[in-house]
Amino acid sequence: MGMSVEEAVKELQTRERFFVAYAQATKLPYVTCDEESFNDQAWIFATEEEIKEFGKKKLEDKVLLMGMRYDKKDFPRFYGTLYAIGVNSVVWNDGENHVEVELEKIARQADFSKLEPEKRPLLNPTLQLSGIYFMQELRRPVKKEERQNVEEEKRQKVRELEEELIVNVRRAEYLLALDVNQDDPKKVNIPYLKDKEGKILQPVFTDVMEFEKFARGKKLRLMKVPFQKLPELMMQQAENCVINPMGFNLILSREQLTKIIG
Repeated sequence: MGMSVEEAVKELQTRERFFVAYAQATKLPYVTCDEESFNDQAWIFATEEEIKEFGKKKLEDKVLLMGMRYDKKDFPRFYGTLYAIGVNSVVWNDGENHVEVELEKIARQADFSKLEPEKRPLLNPTLQLSGIYFMQELRRPVKKEERQNVEEEKRQKVRELEEELIVNVRRAEYLLALDVNQDDPKKVNIPYLKDKEGKILQPVFTDVMEFEKFARGKKLRLMKVPFQKLPELMMQQAENCVINPMGFNLILSREQLTKIIG
């Protein structure tokens, strides 16, 4: 007898810990789209051995994964992350059992509709999901022996995913981080990052969780802006802006921004 969905839900809510497959390409849960249900799935494992096995299998397709351990106290935050990145189901793997469970059966999505619009945290699940699929494919190397035809296929797939991503990038609102001087509120610095060549990147975020990964407890203010406004809000020294630097890490130059705005 296989495991029932109800049993899987219980495991996913109450066990002491589990292991989640994360993609090195995005530093976010590894996401697949089920061919029959079209659900966007994250992969959760009962043991470290099982996730290592899964990682080995995926390595054959040049998919680089890492295992993240979650303890029970962190389950709610993890399920919140899945809602924030547009995942709607998980595949629970425990020994011989592989059970797909819809996310809403495991954890409720926080309901922000009671809050006034300006107090609601910004979330962009559709954009996160399209960014994840794009980066997972874009950053997956092609195997040597399959170069020619696979490369063409890959290019085609990347193009389609990119088109979808651009549509979502254009539609979204973003969070800009501001470092306001405590003693003189008129003094505002914009936190920035540097790439390997020392060029300045200005970070922007699709949601509060991505912002918090970056801020790491620093007292930063937030400003919500539509995509169209980004070029005029970029620091002069910044050559590029980077969406979700601690997540799927999409770098866009000023030219690309202007082109996407169209």
